[in-house]
Formats: sequence, structure tokens, C-alpha cells
Amino acid sequence: MKKNFFNHNLSSLLGLTDSHILTFVGGGGKTSLMNTLGIEFAKQRIPTLLTTTTHIMKPDFLPSKACIEEENLEQITSFFMNLEEDILPLAALGIPEKKIYNKVKWKSPSINFMKKLSLFSRKYSNISLRILCEGDGSKRFPIKLPKDGEPVFFPKTDTIIGVIGLSCLGKPIKEMLFRYELLPKLIFTQKNFSSQNNFTKLPQTTHNITTDFLYWLCLSENGLRKNISSEKFCIVFNQADVLDEKALAEMITLRNKIRDEGISCHILSLKNKYIIK
Repeated sequence: MKKNFFNHNLSSLLGLTDSHILTFVGGGGKTSLMNTLGIEFAKQRIPTLLTTTTHIMKPDFLPSKACIEEENLEQITSFFMNLEEDILPLAALGIPEKKIYNKVKWKSPSINFMKKLSLFSRKYSNISLRILCEGDGSKRFPIKLPKDGEPVFFPKTDTIIGVIGLSCLGKPIKEMLFRYELLPKLIFTQKNFSSQNNFTKLPQTTHNITTDFLYWLCLSENGLRKNISSEKFCIVFNQADVLDEKALAEMITLRNKIRDEGISCHILSLKNKYIIK
């Protein structure tokens, strides 16, 4: 099991160098992964905007001038076009909603403004803006099921990244799964998957989380694959640092099964900055 430590090359290791508008879904590190990739793109001098289609906490690691809190294309353009040398081309967009323990919670811009921003980033700007968007919330749970209306993809999203936190492995499903009450709707869709005979029954809800259950969650059209059609889809298992050698070996087997279905899949630790080869 080889660890490949990354510094500024995680996007290439995940196959995301050509992605333009990325929406992050699932649990277990969406925001951290989005921020990590955003910083990486910005260090490559790629103008990058972080945002949400639902809710997100205002990113406190950015300078105040990089936090844009109104639907204003001119303000976004001005930030990127008038950067000082020591400022990264990284900004965040959200509409202030309320304060929680002295931190500001943002809601998403309007759908009309997001559509304008999508067109602006692709056709009407010489900035060549990259957009990274958090597309649902998980209340800090490592795994989740999307409710009706979730996830919400940023308009013209070309890449969807589904995130799972491996701190859930071996623990009770009821304690680890956000929207546990939706579990009966997690139906495995057999179409187009070669290993369909291995998973013909939903794992029992009284059991702890196994790699079989994670396989279901990753491939179900009511799980991480919900509403995905022609977009590039990438699954990221985060928190590899919490696994012992046996559990990591099981996850590598699962990763390879998912790859056999033609889906990009990776195991990594954002905390310790390595990806499993």
C-alpha cells in the first residue's frame, strides 16, 4: 500500500485538471476537499471561486476582500483583475444569512445569478474563472442520503465529486448516516453494472457500516449517484488516516470494484495529505 503525498498536485491525481465547474456532494470532508482544491488551483494562478448552492460557513481563511457577499459580477471581476502580487486568485461567494457562534453562515446566491455566473465564467470573461461549489449539507456526518431536491448542482457543472468519510467504517449506520430515515429508499440500480449479482439485497439497517454498504451508497441512484447523467463523476474516500491495515486493505478492494464499474475512485487523507496508490 503506497502513499503518494501531495502538495500542489491533488487535482491531477484525482483527474480534475480539465474540470471547470465542480460540485461536491456527500459527507465526510466536502468543504475541506473543496477548499484544498481551491487553494491548489489558486496557487497555480488559476482564478477560482468557492461557493454553495445550499448553505456554507463563510470561509475564515480568506481575507475579507476575497469574501463577496452580494450578487455582483463587477465586484467578482474587480477582485480577480486587481490582485496584489501576494494575494492568491481565490475568492468565495455567499449571501449572509445568520451568525452561529460568531461565525457567519452563508446561503447560496439566487439561481438566476448562478446561471449568469456560469455563462460569465465560460464565455464572457477573460478571467477563465474556475468554480467550486458545495452542493448539499451533511451536518458533519461522514455519510449521507440526499433528500428530495438534493443535491443541487451549480449550473453547467461538468464534474461531480462524491465524498465519504471513512470514520464511519465499522460503526452503527444509524449513528453515522445523515438522513437515516431515508434508508429504505436506497435502492441499488442494477443497470449497467457488471457486479450486480453481488449486491442484490440492501444491507440490514441494524448492522454496522461495511464496505458492502459503502458500495451501495456509492452506486445507488438514491445515494452519491443521484441525478448524475453525463457529468464526470469522481468518488473520494477521505480520512484514510483513521484506518488500520486490515480496513485499508478492504477499502482498496472496494475502490478497485468501483473502478471496475468505470467510475473514478480514490482513497486519501486530507489531514495528512496523501493518496493511496
